[in-house]
Amino acid sequence: MVTTQKKIVFKKLENSDIFTEKFSQFEKNNEIVFSKEGIAVVYGPNGTGKTSLVNVLCCKEGTSYTLEYDGKEYSNPDNSIFHLIHDQNSRNIIAGTAKDFLLGDDIRREFDLKDFIEKEYQSLCKELIDTLKTSFNIKTTRSKLLQLVTDKNLEKIISDLANKNSKGKNITISELITSVQKLVIGKIPEYEDAKLSFFKVDFLDENSIIQSVCSLDNSDLVQNGHVCEIEENSEAIRILDQFSHKDQCIVCDTPDIDPTQLLEYKTANREAIIDSLSDEMKKIIEKIISITPENDPFKIKDSLLQAIDTNNIDYIISLKTEIKLYLKLFNSLIEKAFYDLLSKSQLPEKNEEYEQIVLKKVEIDNEDLLYLQEIINNSIDKELRIDRDDKKHIKIYLADEEFLEKERTDLPLSAGEQNFLSLTFEFLKAKNSGCQIVVLDDPISSFDSIYKNKIAYAIVRMLQGKNRLILTHNIDLIRLLEGQYKNCFNLHLLNNTSGELNGFIGMKSKEQDILINLNELLRTFRKEVLPYIKDVNLYLMAMIPFMRGYAEIVGNQNAVDDLTKLMHGYRSETVDVAFLYYDLFKPSISKIPPNHSISVTDILSSTVDNVDILYPEEYPILNRTLKHTFNYLFLRMSVEKTLVDKYNIDTRSYKQLGQIINQAFPNGTDIEGIRNRVCLTTKKTLLNEFNHFEGNLSIFQPAIDITDSALKKEKDDIFDFIEKIKIA
Repeated sequence: MVTTQKKIVFKKLENSDIFTEKFSQFEKNNEIVFSKEGIAVVYGPNGTGKTSLVNVLCCKEGTSYTLEYDGKEYSNPDNSIFHLIHDQNSRNIIAGTAKDFLLGDDIRREFDLKDFIEKEYQSLCKELIDTLKTSFNIKTTRSKLLQLVTDKNLEKIISDLANKNSKGKNITISELITSVQKLVIGKIPEYEDAKLSFFKVDFLDENSIIQSVCSLDNSDLVQNGHVCEIEENSEAIRILDQFSHKDQCIVCDTPDIDPTQLLEYKTANREAIIDSLSDEMKKIIEKIISITPENDPFKIKDSLLQAIDTNNIDYIISLKTEIKLYLKLFNSLIEKAFYDLLSKSQLPEKNEEYEQIVLKKVEIDNEDLLYLQEIINNSIDKELRIDRDDKKHIKIYLADEEFLEKERTDLPLSAGEQNFLSLTFEFLKAKNSGCQIVVLDDPISSFDSIYKNKIAYAIVRMLQGKNRLILTHNIDLIRLLEGQYKNCFNLHLLNNTSGELNGFIGMKSKEQDILINLNELLRTFRKEVLPYIKDVNLYLMAMIPFMRGYAEIVGNQNAVDDLTKLMHGYRSETVDVAFLYYDLFKPSISKIPPNHSISVTDILSSTVDNVDILYPEEYPILNRTLKHTFNYLFLRMSVEKTLVDKYNIDTRSYKQLGQIINQAFPNGTDIEGIRNRVCLTTKKTLLNEFNHFEGNLSIFQPAIDITDSALKKEKDDIFDFIEKIKIA
């Protein structure tokens, strides 16, 4: 769990011209501070740039950021710090494999072992292949040297390793380990490197001398005292043929020799000796003499000629015995090489541990997975099951079918179920990632109330090992997070409007409390805010919509009726709002006078432009929301009064603004009337449901759902409309 508060300090945020210039050189309101539980919520209404911020953090093309986190600076295109979860509605598949999502000690250990074993096996195979090539001259499956490997299992393994297409893929890890470990490795006798090297090269030759010697039949060897002359004559013939132009002996300098006559004599002498041999002897002599190199470390030619010349078969027996020793030595060395390389590896013990684990039933011992299994089984009405396939690999099944990497259309789920399943598995992937911060963009925007609380739980509990940055325009999510774990997040308001206070504006804890908790809000109105009221008259005016909503909830119909008189521009009554304030909230201090009467005319004659209702240093957001609320009320009543007066509308039958607009501009083909109706019914400040704060009493909604500049534009548009109607 995150126990220390950390923060992101932005120095630059750029995404085309979406962010104001203040974000390019970020110096004020540039910090997002995580709570002790590791959660920071950034609230911003639609259009403030939340999605653009996500695009910056995931390093989309054309974006740029520089920031500092936990003592280290990050910038594009470094995406190692953020794991982003967004676009859950358009995510077509749940991408990844089981290991991307599953945690828990046993399961984690299993996947860690599996990854290690696969990498270690690949490394070992590469080392074995290199050893076969460099130390044993085995490069293909057709190598004649393979026939010298006496253990058939090892021969099969070497053959697969030497196959350029498989390179060991057709051999199981257990098969390799078992075959190599059962080899009996004895002491390697002393040997000569030159002889071993000659042996490894010669054995592969089509005219292998060693193989020729091994195939000799000792009975074919008969004495011939002149047999050595065959080689002597052969060498003489070669020299005479090479220097046939000289009349002086190339060896002893004897003058006036006849090279042609001498060549004929040597040739005839060699043929006479060969003719005296048996046919078998002729083949042996001619083959070995012709192919044996001068640097033959076994002295094969010498041994053979000596045996024939002296009729002593011991020369051949000794030679064949030595060659057989090297045949056996080659096998022993290759077995030892495999044994030693495997012994240096951790593969045997890790594979043994892995095989013991996979023999067990898959047990989910992690709270996150148990919860995920439970909520999916209950919410989707389909069983989520984690089990092994026929290859012992862990798989995740939904209704007995794998669903990872499946197209949405192939899943037996509704759109809501697909979104929920996708998002919850993204949480697991995020928890399992190496990134320090998980960024969630409006995670509950597409879900109904059944799923929302479960998602809030997942954010708080499942991701508690990460710092979480949540971007939202949903007050419900903020309240749900608080319901899961009290004071678990820090709240920031994102503003991105030219000419205003921009950046990530940290919300004071006391304002955060009254945003979340109705009891805290009421306690604020009873006591906490009273010493910080700057203008009591404007304060009471701005509180009228909220007071009416609260009166509805507590069943104070008299207060509802009186306050309604101050919420319609066509009314003319005067109401003692201070009395109603005391009646509803019973304030503990007398900052507000006991009586203070207000009429619609008073409201329409007032303004909050360039003034504060509360001291902004103490209640900046509440001061702003009260100003916005006053403007909502002011604009609504101004339009009502103008339309009622202009079109003489019967307010006994048509009381609400929507009804009044429809009466002023009835349905029909009048283009100007349609244009006027559309102009008014699309204005947020006129028909926004939070004007009366009924239902959820979200006091801050008017302030955080519209920027100051957007509100000013709506006011200007509505004033222009009113003036146009008045003179029409």
